[in-house]
Amino acid sequence: MNSHYLSTSRNNPQLYAFSQLFESSGYVDLQPEWKEQVQQTAWLEFWRREGHELLEVNWHRQHPDYKLAIELASVEERASWQQLWEEHASDQSAVFWHIFSCALDNYEQDLINGLRGVEQSLKEIDENLTHLYIERSESSDSESLDDEQQQLRLLGLPTSFGVQTERIKHKSKRQPANESESECDANSLNMDNDNNEILHAVQTRTIKKTKDKKKNNKSRIPHFMRDNEKPLLKYWLKRFSLFSRFDQGIQLDPESWYSVTPEKVARQTARRLACDVIVDAFCGCGGNAIQFAKTCGRVIAIDIDAGKLAMAKHNAGIYGVAHKIDFIQADFLQFASSTSLRPDVVFLSPPWGGPDYLKQANFDIEQCLLPLGAKQLIQYARRLTNNIGFFLPRNSNLKQVIALTHPGQQCEMEYNYLNVRLVAITAYYGDSLIIPKK
Repeated sequence: MNSHYLSTSRNNPQLYAFSQLFESSGYVDLQPEWKEQVQQTAWLEFWRREGHELLEVNWHRQHPDYKLAIELASVEERASWQQLWEEHASDQSAVFWHIFSCALDNYEQDLINGLRGVEQSLKEIDENLTHLYIERSESSDSESLDDEQQQLRLLGLPTSFGVQTERIKHKSKRQPANESESECDANSLNMDNDNNEILHAVQTRTIKKTKDKKKNNKSRIPHFMRDNEKPLLKYWLKRFSLFSRFDQGIQLDPESWYSVTPEKVARQTARRLACDVIVDAFCGCGGNAIQFAKTCGRVIAIDIDAGKLAMAKHNAGIYGVAHKIDFIQADFLQFASSTSLRPDVVFLSPPWGGPDYLKQANFDIEQCLLPLGAKQLIQYARRLTNNIGFFLPRNSNLKQVIALTHPGQQCEMEYNYLNVRLVAITAYYGDSLIIPKK
């Protein structure tokens, strides 16, 4: 099975989340009906979460005079508006369904790939964990974000998916299958020219790229990106997917550009971890803490870097949630060992060792995470609570992730896709966080 790639703009990619429960034994049996069940659950959740807003927003963008027109409309005109609305919903739901289905196909492939080719059994992993070194060199928090792009802001609840939207042909060039970065600038968005101009292409092993007009905004790019730091430019292009309020003064240091969680992914995680008190153990510049403040009563944001904490507090102020966050400069390991605090949830998003983590076919979460391997890190978190969210690279060794589960219990792995590109995996541990599958 080949992966699907979608090229649109990066500014506001749509989030799709798929999850799977795993027993502590690690046994996985994907029955024939597995994909159909995941598809139904994920699609209905997507519609419940995003559908109505997307439908309304794009409708009013295409018909800015609708509210006035409908008030003055005759019975016949109202009937025409209703017909137009139904066609609008049907057409756009078909497009969204197509993108969603491609993301689901990628999820199936990513899940299977993550479970195969692991040289160590769960027993061997557990035995070897006792021999890991505790002390590791410090590294900056990092995360290589994949191709984040713009798609339709419109969704209708589908009753039939036979509707096919006509696609506009665009000039394109071929790229290697592992190339994920489109060169379009997020400032050159044009979402509303036509219902059919949003989805450019979904192909197997081929990416069609939109050639946007370049805007002279080089002066706004941080100096460390302009000064021979071309690999970082891709993060500038998708800055609004990192923080939707970026232009209101968001602050990021060089490390945070590739380590901050994209806003829509952080929002989804915050929905899942909603509680009274949550600890964000490696808060960085605040991407997750800001979203936690919207769903939790109190957020304890911890980071060892005073500069990052200052930026996190500043960024939280832009979102109007700084008053709900306690910013603490500390080493989380020392904090967990000494505090009397007993939060409802601990969220772990430790440094991954830099953007080069993607060079590994199977990311070893015991050898490569900083400052400790995953098992030792989660043991510190469990001193505070058994309810833990663990944000991990998309290429993580899944059997190692499952091995973190308490005997006889389950873990849930949530795959987060922006459009059809897998960004990261969030693992959930603890009975209070696991969503039972019907």
